[in-house]
Amino acid sequence: MISVLLIHAGPTPWDVANRLTGAQSLPLTADAVAAIKSLVEAIAARPTALYLHLANEACRETGELLAARFGLRLKDYEALGEMRLGLWEGLTRDEVRRRFPTVIPQWQEDPLSVRPPEGESLGEAIDRVRPTLEKILRKNRGGVIALILRPLMMQIVRGLLSGETPEAIARHLNNVDVMETIEVAEE
Repeated sequence: MISVLLIHAGPTPWDVANRLTGAQSLPLTADAVAAIKSLVEAIAARPTALYLHLANEACRETGELLAARFGLRLKDYEALGEMRLGLWEGLTRDEVRRRFPTVIPQWQEDPLSVRPPEGESLGEAIDRVRPTLEKILRKNRGGVIALILRPLMMQIVRGLLSGETPEAIARHLNNVDVMETIEVAEE
């Protein structure tokens, strides 16, 4: 078995302001840094590897806290970056509703059928991360790995590790968990 710790890198100031962050790189809030420090201290199982997308500031900050605690090296995978929301990034949910009135109800009912302007669809994000996730799992058989992720990618990875269909992933896409451990068979 492989134990996978999924750790949320956040919140950022945009998360607090209810803005869609997407692939934007933003720092953690001061409260988030304090909460993540406490979370890292509470982790019982020592990770043997740590993966994230270093270009994302919140992920990097979170990863550095974990790396310092466990003496790990940060391993960068661009495919672990947050789902790209294109022109929606930086907008509040209300602003998106006003600017794209027909798309938002469709996004809420069937996220797989929507591609934000200049962004990527949920299906594209799943296809982007799946091979990287498989590679990480192959390299870490019998280990405990930590993945530092932003919220949408965390839910995508959670779904893939749990063997969910894209439709099932879409149903819990907006959940935000601070940390979750998933046991994955080594197949």
